[in-house]
Amino acid sequence: MTQENTADVIVIGGGVAGLSTAMQLAQRGRRVIVLEREQLGNGSTGRAAGLLGQLRGTSAATQMLMDGVEIVKELEQLADVDIFVQTGSLLVAETPERVQEIVNLVKMGKSIGFDIDHLAISEVAEKLPYMKVDDLLDACYCPTDGHLQPAELVSAYIKVGRENGVRYESNCPITEICIQNGRVTGVKTEQGDFFADCVVNATGPWSYLVADLADTNLPTAALQHYYLTTRPDENHPVDRMSPAIRDRHHRIYSRPESGGLIVGIYGEETVEHDMESVAVTWDMSAMKTRRDDIFVATLIYAAQQRFPWINERTPMTITTGIMTFTPDGKPFCGKMPNVEGLFHCTGFSGHGIVQSPAIGVIMADLILDGKTNYDITAIQADRFFDLPELETRTQIKSKCYDMHAGYYGRVEGSSDSNSSNA
Repeated sequence: MTQENTADVIVIGGGVAGLSTAMQLAQRGRRVIVLEREQLGNGSTGRAAGLLGQLRGTSAATQMLMDGVEIVKELEQLADVDIFVQTGSLLVAETPERVQEIVNLVKMGKSIGFDIDHLAISEVAEKLPYMKVDDLLDACYCPTDGHLQPAELVSAYIKVGRENGVRYESNCPITEICIQNGRVTGVKTEQGDFFADCVVNATGPWSYLVADLADTNLPTAALQHYYLTTRPDENHPVDRMSPAIRDRHHRIYSRPESGGLIVGIYGEETVEHDMESVAVTWDMSAMKTRRDDIFVATLIYAAQQRFPWINERTPMTITTGIMTFTPDGKPFCGKMPNVEGLFHCTGFSGHGIVQSPAIGVIMADLILDGKTNYDITAIQADRFFDLPELETRTQIKSKCYDMHAGYYGRVEGSSDSNSSNA
């Protein structure tokens, strides 16, 4: 056992969830090594749009994101970098069901002291002159929302982590999780062995494969996501401080970006990926897609319903990456009962960027104290442990795919809604 490869905690995965966890642990005096298969921040993190919408379907999830904003503001001071762009955000409704959804969410938000209220459609038009509003029935506005800049967030986590002693190893895929008498002792990699009594699986789309190394069934699936970014257009100027919007009826979200507009979609259909077939050297940041891809066409059509000036001839770039989905659209945070010392931090279903600030705190709490002050009932890692309907990869992928298909389709607060992704 070499001293330089020994730590209190090994974090596998250099995305925002792993980096936030490592930083929080180091700030509390623990020795941490982060092992990343590629480059730090190059996975799902590097393909994220970064929307920060704090209002969710439950007060517990909303409070977590409200606290996350404050954590980011502290991080900006520590790292001397701008991360959070506070543009505000709008949730819009064009059907009676969506109107009731907004009524319920506003009521819940106000009950926990969240700054939110209904906004007249005329005011929506003033804030977003480039958006179609004549079919809207209601909207709610959250002035403290906005978006996080993924690259700046990654760099801040690394800077503060390094200042507190975190060691980062890139191009270091793991090949084995070492377990003795039911307890983790470290990992094996192509760069050598690393030793710790605690290992965190924060490997995003690869997390089920890493769990397999410990004979643990982790029900996640890797699903492709798409968003477009328009180029600046003098006929449709987009102010950099324009509010983000979520239009769940059309399954889209948007936010300003460099004078243009980002529009992404949670469609009913998408591409599944089997990560075991991906080469070790594969780099998600190099993912590309054709403009004539059916999923890109679906995205452009959905965007056009809210932004009529966007069409297939609009100058734009298309970004695609892989999200890690779970059967209920909520992350896995904590331990499974079969291996002591192995923690999981994955399955953020497209919300890893915005959840990462508070998730780092929660993971550090669980690792060091065995508990946290947050209500994590909905995100405990063992909530599906040994369920017979989630034993095979076919079953797991089917459940995760169905969750993605209804992610924006469900109405919050309805009897068939079990997610919290407003």
